[in-house]
Amino acid sequence: MFNVFIITLREGVEIAVVLAIILAYLKQLGQMKETGKVWLGAGTAALISVLVAVGIFFVLGTSEVEGFQAVLEGTLKIVAVIMLTWMTIWMKRQGGNIGGELKRQIQVALSHGSVWTLASLAFVSVIREGIETVLFIVGTAQETSALATVSGSILGFGVAAILGYILYRGTHRLPLKSFFTAMSVLLIVMAAGLLSGGIHEFQELHMIPVGIEQVWSTKGLLDQESTMGSLLKAVFGYADSPNLVQVLAYWTYLTGAFYAYFKPSKFQN
Repeated sequence: MFNVFIITLREGVEIAVVLAIILAYLKQLGQMKETGKVWLGAGTAALISVLVAVGIFFVLGTSEVEGFQAVLEGTLKIVAVIMLTWMTIWMKRQGGNIGGELKRQIQVALSHGSVWTLASLAFVSVIREGIETVLFIVGTAQETSALATVSGSILGFGVAAILGYILYRGTHRLPLKSFFTAMSVLLIVMAAGLLSGGIHEFQELHMIPVGIEQVWSTKGLLDQESTMGSLLKAVFGYADSPNLVQVLAYWTYLTGAFYAYFKPSKFQN
């Protein structure tokens, strides 16, 4: 549940920030009558994201083709890692430019006077985060019960909605930069575990070599099947007896992702 909560909280806050900026700017312009178009686009994107999640879980739960489920799970995990890493670094590079760009797009939408122009702005903003969230949840949900997945999602998006409302009302100044930095670091570590798990899916089908079968073993100290071990496996991809390729993939990704995330932008003053 914790892993799903962190994912939905982080991605949900990104969605909430975007919607808060759009709605607050419409209010500033005296165009509150246009908010229905924003919610139309956002609601449609949310519905599509949910349907995609249901469809993927249905395929995973009903597939009887030998090896297909493992290939699909492994592929989804790796795709989720790629998407999350790209979006995390992209958001860091954008920094404070997002608000200005959104306001420019709102002005263009209002000048065209089209329902679909403003709705599509909200739709694109939400669907990007929605699909990314779905892929990441599907990738981690293999180690989590259905109840924990649903509960974590509701709790994460619920807290994100509250933070978004506070931001929209302007009653408090939220430390969003610190929040996104902390959440991004945590998600990168989670993504490293997800990548290791995705590779393991293909290794079980002998599609990726293992190198050394067992680099070390912490089974005696913390079994991955124990309560704490299962939690760490679900959240961070903990393995008590990892093979060489898993270890190399984990640390290579972690090092590269952290370097890319914290490397100063060449446009930064």
